[in-house]
Amino acid sequence: MGGPARGAGGRGKRAGDHAPQGGWGTRMDRTDVEVAIVGGGIAGLWIANLLLGRGVEVALCDDGQRPSQTGAAQGIIHTGAKYALDGALGAARAIAPMAARWRRCLHGHGEIDLRGVPVLAPNCHLWVPGAPAAGAVAALAKDAHAIEAVRPADHPAPFAGAPGTLLRLRDFVIDVPALCRRLALPLAGRCLKMPVAAQHIVMAHGAVRALRDEAKEVRARRFVFAAGAGNGALAAATGHSIPTQRRPLQQVIARHPDPAPIFAHCLDGGARPALTITTHDGCHVIGGAVAEVGATRSQPEQVAAAQRALAQALPGVDWRRHRYETLHIDRAEPRAAHGRRPDRASAVAHGNVLTVWPVKLTLAPQLGDLALKALAA
Repeated sequence: MGGPARGAGGRGKRAGDHAPQGGWGTRMDRTDVEVAIVGGGIAGLWIANLLLGRGVEVALCDDGQRPSQTGAAQGIIHTGAKYALDGALGAARAIAPMAARWRRCLHGHGEIDLRGVPVLAPNCHLWVPGAPAAGAVAALAKDAHAIEAVRPADHPAPFAGAPGTLLRLRDFVIDVPALCRRLALPLAGRCLKMPVAAQHIVMAHGAVRALRDEAKEVRARRFVFAAGAGNGALAAATGHSIPTQRRPLQQVIARHPDPAPIFAHCLDGGARPALTITTHDGCHVIGGAVAEVGATRSQPEQVAAAQRALAQALPGVDWRRHRYETLHIDRAEPRAAHGRRPDRASAVAHGNVLTVWPVKLTLAPQLGDLALKALAA
């Protein structure tokens, strides 16, 4: 990053009540750091922790609202099985090493100490309802991505008595809100509640000089844009155009006083999971193809479609007892061919700015590698 690293115990130079230079107003609360990060989701939090652990003074700027993409993440740390099954081998190869890195972090031995973050499920399942699966699906039981095929006698309650093939995968599920709280702990005093949009970027001599709203100013040598859907507009405000895309989905939330734990990808005859179900705090969160295809449906239409798919995949669960709602998410990321999900995390350097997207929660360690390399240049 150039220049000596400041001590990790500091909190950056603050100049509250001092007038900023350049005639920009008076009594501005000013913070000076080496790297200022925009966005309080997994990307911003992960990179801030990595930099802080290396003695770099950071400030993380966010408007205080729950980040939609990170907040809607189902918490699955993938091993690549889902993508290998669908033929997305590039994505499978990129994701495959990530689970081991996450496990080291959860045990306190990785690049970030995540001890105390709950693991909601040590494994995920792949469920193929109907007749016993054959071909590529059955082969996963022998592949490195899957631990084993589960005997019908050992099927968990939601799958008990239903015909089909159940595979236990190495994928596991973490508590995303707890993860964000854990990542925020070392940043106490460095998280600044402030909106950052294009109009808040102050340029000087072709570089970003500061982030400034009515009450705060943050000056830094380098800036990281980790604002998800806001990244495109922020980069454009610095004079750089980064091709981006949005992939909308509409998740279904099925609430129940005592939901049976389900952490599974459910197929419906194809290689792409029709449903991805995870269980959190009194509800099942339902993603997968039903959430992607249903992005443009009305809420009643989407709920009805999800209920039909759930009843077909898991007939042993009484889905009529659940209370349903939906959640729209607009996933933002770098543009990829045919609008597909990019295989890897992304970090694009322009001027003294690095614009980043993790693409998936699982890829946060890969994004951290890219960010550290770019910021060291």
